[in-house]
Amino acid sequence: MKKQIWLAAGIAGMLLGSPAANAEVNIRIGERGDRPPSFVFVQQPNFINIPNLGFSVSIGGPQDVIRYGDRYYVNHNGRWYVASSLRGPWILVRDGRLPRQIGRHRWEEIRHSRDVEYRRHEGRGNRDNNQNNPDGRGQNDGRGPNDGGRRN
Repeated sequence: MKKQIWLAAGIAGMLLGSPAANAEVNIRIGERGDRPPSFVFVQQPNFINIPNLGFSVSIGGPQDVIRYGDRYYVNHNGRWYVASSLRGPWILVRDGRLPRQIGRHRWEEIRHSRDVEYRRHEGRGNRDNNQNNPDGRGQNDGRGPNDGGRRN
């Protein structure tokens, strides 16, 4: 019996006293080690097509969103994020990877063009939903262009 106790104690000592195996884990989320922001949309934003820019911009919501092709783009604190769905995941757009169609315009120009286009379409009256929302998606909720809650 004593032999078994000493044997068990010896094995336990060897296991506890041996150096731990080297394990290395590298986790990189986003750039510079920070997590991408999560953008929450309570409802699908309305978009207005801006022909002279070549993409659509959200109207009436707290966050400006660009829809270009089948992707959504958000500028947050000077950094661009892209997602294939408004639910995310939002991925940081690496330098030089932002579509030229978007990158060649400043935010002020994008917002100004959106506001002008919105007023132009609102002046036509409220005959049907497609006229309220020129690209034909969703209904206009009457809030007008984005005017608050911007993060950029």
